[in-house]
Amino acid sequence: MGQKASSPSTSQQTAVPRLVIAIDFGSFASGYAYQYRSEYEREPLEIHINTQWQNGGICANKTRTALLLKPDLSLGEFGYAAQHKFSTIQTEEKDGDNWYYFEGFKMMLYHNCDNINSNTTVEDVKGRHVPATLVFGRSIQYIKEHILHHMLENGVDYIEDDTKWVITVPAIWTDRAKGLMREAATEVAGIRLNKLTIALEPECAAIYCCHLTREQLEIKDGDKKMRYIAKPGSVIIVVDIGGGTVDITTVRVREGETLEHIHKSGGGPCGGMNVNDEFFMMLAQITGQDVFEKFRMEYRVEYFDLQASFEQEKSRVPANGNHERFNLLLPAPLKELWERKGGHTVKDLLQTTDIQGIHFANSRLAFPLRVILELYDKCTKGIIQSINSILSHPAVEGLPISAVLAVGGFAKSGYVVDALRNGLIRKEIPVLRPEDTEIAVVKGAVLFGHKEHVIYSRIMPYTYGVACVMDFNTRHRKEHKYYDGKKFVAKNCFSKHVTRGQTVELGKWIDHKKYYPDSDSQLYITIHVFASDKIDPTHTDEEGCKFVGKFDVKFPQSSSVDNKTRAVQVALQFGDTELQVKATNHDGTTTSEWLNYT
Repeated sequence: MGQKASSPSTSQQTAVPRLVIAIDFGSFASGYAYQYRSEYEREPLEIHINTQWQNGGICANKTRTALLLKPDLSLGEFGYAAQHKFSTIQTEEKDGDNWYYFEGFKMMLYHNCDNINSNTTVEDVKGRHVPATLVFGRSIQYIKEHILHHMLENGVDYIEDDTKWVITVPAIWTDRAKGLMREAATEVAGIRLNKLTIALEPECAAIYCCHLTREQLEIKDGDKKMRYIAKPGSVIIVVDIGGGTVDITTVRVREGETLEHIHKSGGGPCGGMNVNDEFFMMLAQITGQDVFEKFRMEYRVEYFDLQASFEQEKSRVPANGNHERFNLLLPAPLKELWERKGGHTVKDLLQTTDIQGIHFANSRLAFPLRVILELYDKCTKGIIQSINSILSHPAVEGLPISAVLAVGGFAKSGYVVDALRNGLIRKEIPVLRPEDTEIAVVKGAVLFGHKEHVIYSRIMPYTYGVACVMDFNTRHRKEHKYYDGKKFVAKNCFSKHVTRGQTVELGKWIDHKKYYPDSDSQLYITIHVFASDKIDPTHTDEEGCKFVGKFDVKFPQSSSVDNKTRAVQVALQFGDTELQVKATNHDGTTTSEWLNYT
């Protein structure tokens, strides 16, 4: 895995795109938006959103992040279409058992972020493993083809050279996870490397919110006066509550409509899918694990309908929790399997469950609302804990926070937003939910594509450095000590370039350091980059260190230059959402590349 392609030239990077297309690739749902430069210059929020994702005749601005691959691993379907096709595949296709179906696979990159490499795989519903790059790449490929077909139907020309693609990822992802998405988009989906930008989801949401009208971002102070929360100097905490993760970014609004980070991104796996997962685990416990698993595997249509019904009922959960019941249609096959295994009616079987108060009438299971809200509370408590952790950090503590902006699909829930307000009421921090909260990220991604320098600076989540050999001293571990023929040196040393918590400006190469070959005959040097949780690590193999990537730098062939002169000057750039490395030879030859993180 990993790319060794050279990074875009300056002219390519600075060229103004005629068209920006953004893909919001979510854990639960995905969508896209686009905008022409002329529209952006006339009215920045004049952004086109696709609203034609079909789900049972209902149009939506997002579709499920579900992928169906053919037996040869070519693209089958994506989204609701993938669900429908997979549920009927046994009758429609002779080789139906050999198709691959994936759901919820984006969370794999979060849970395994430290172990991503060329062998990383994603497991389908039948337990078969497929390369992760292919699964993500085929998904992006489908969305890309959907976009181009949509534009063609509208009679719009797509000119690849004039188009910038933006793909969103969580800010809490590692460099390796972001790199996998880049590779999937370029090597599988066919998006050109120099036309692709990886954007951070909560940053995009912040950019979108700062473009809203003044009236949408005004709140009443204690003295009843209206206060604009996005004026220069304001500090805003953006909480992107998606399906899988909650991604939190703290930014300060600067003069000139730019944003600077004042704390590294935080969050965790507290998204809305957790409510779904917990509910279906509870339902499996009630019906019996074997019964529910048989229903899930053998009655796909009914199982997907049950998922959709639960999602629909979730959207009706009131902010005040006044409804007494949460009603869900019990699919007939599940009812029959349950009663056959239990030997009694559903009504009788419910009397033996550990969860009290569940009733069955008119083909519906009626749950006490408190049971469902307890599932919500697990998520909201985790979100509030993450926000409080940021508020108590020295970089943030004591700062006047203008507002918390709640965005993302799960932020549509009035109960969730009210829980955040109640959780922060003592801190007197207002919680706002902007219009179009579900598509705030993808709209912000379009705006970011038009003006990437809107992000002035970011905070480093790790200490980054290069592996090298140094003169041995008392800091170094003895097992790394050896004699090189002239003196004692230490191997696997961590040569620090940037420190965790340090602020770095967008697009600037920082901390140039020189590295030397081991011998005069060496034709190239390999730069190995590491990241560490520590402020000042000593060795690259100590606890908290992670290998980020590598790339090779060739030396010009010259018999008159010794290894003391053949230095390679290395600089790192963290301003973009991914890490780039630049190396300059003794003759002035410079290369800058995305890391090879094989």
